[in-house]
Amino acid sequence: MDYYKFLCPNKEGTYKFLSELYGSVAAVEEIDGIHLDYIRFPDVILAEGLWDKYGLVMDQEFPEYDYCYCDTCTSDFKEQTGIAIKEVEDASQVQEWKQFRYDIITTMVGRLAKVVHKEGKEINAAVFPGPSIAKKLVRQEWNKWDLDAVYPMNYNDFYLKNPEWVGTIVDEEVRAVEGLKPIYSGLFICPNPENKTQENDPENHGLLPSEIGTAIRASMENGATGICLFTPERMKPEHWEAFEKAIYVDYTKE
Repeated sequence: MDYYKFLCPNKEGTYKFLSELYGSVAAVEEIDGIHLDYIRFPDVILAEGLWDKYGLVMDQEFPEYDYCYCDTCTSDFKEQTGIAIKEVEDASQVQEWKQFRYDIITTMVGRLAKVVHKEGKEINAAVFPGPSIAKKLVRQEWNKWDLDAVYPMNYNDFYLKNPEWVGTIVDEEVRAVEGLKPIYSGLFICPNPENKTQENDPENHGLLPSEIGTAIRASMENGATGICLFTPERMKPEHWEAFEKAIYVDYTKE
């Protein structure tokens, strides 16, 4: 994918670029906050529902999809742990190397949060689910991030799960932040419900009108503060009808 390019988050230049950008946006009076996306490493493991589309089987970590092994990252890691990661036979088994990458992203978010908060604005992020899935696939240990809210992309079809799974993962997400910050469950909408079973591209799958109520209920009953439609432009009238019914239900547990 031509658009799929990343800057190493361990480079000071990356922080400088992002902090100047987000700081200047946050300084605009009319702006309420900053939303982070792609604040991660590239997928070392792709969600299972996408394997066929890209002709991959990613049931484990493979070196060609693992980042970042630049001189800055490898030298910093060796200084920190004494491990020369390029000389290790199977880097995927080195837990310290995983944690090192988690911490790089966590540090970047923390530094950006200070920039945004200095302007009196809030900061939140779109993240992978979990964070168990997020850590495994893209090195996001987001439960440790300094955010005002979290928007996990709970795209059940990407993980070959039914809409009820959204509730299971939301429960994990709420527990992961110990209820200290709001979780907005991110939902993925099917753009052409009548063709979903014939659609080969999983990125054109998503929730049917008959499923959106289930996903909202599962999210709210498991502690989500609210839900987020990451793909609202895909909503059909039938989606909106089911959505309106679902959002006015009282999900408060007795």
